[in-house]
Amino acid sequence: MSVTWSQPKLRELCKKHGIYITAWGPLGTYGEIWGSNLIMENPTLEYIASIRGKTVAQVALRWLYEQKVTMIAKSFNKERMKENLQIFDWKLTKEEAKLIAKIPQQRRYQGNEFVSPSGPYKTVDELWDGEI
Repeated sequence: MSVTWSQPKLRELCKKHGIYITAWGPLGTYGEIWGSNLIMENPTLEYIASIRGKTVAQVALRWLYEQKVTMIAKSFNKERMKENLQIFDWKLTKEEAKLIAKIPQQRRYQGNEFVSPSGPYKTVDELWDGEI
């Protein structure tokens, strides 16, 4: 889960059943071969970060925190680790939350290796119940 894959239906189902969500790679594992720049180079997040004097990562992590999602943000950089912890003494405004809600959604991991003409899932749409 991230700002670019917010999964509102899943969040509602989990809330209904008392299940807590954990976001693995909530910043898109930026810079890794399997990662994505969809979050760290997102114009909406960059805009909010610039007017707030925050980093894009802080805005993305704060949004997850406000969604009551736990997160695992990996970094070996001490300064980034410190920055990532600086999300608890401020809140996103309603206007900022509305801007984030308009960010186009995109699944980073499609699951193509689980699709096969002879398997239980013939298409990626079938695998994800059409929610791509």
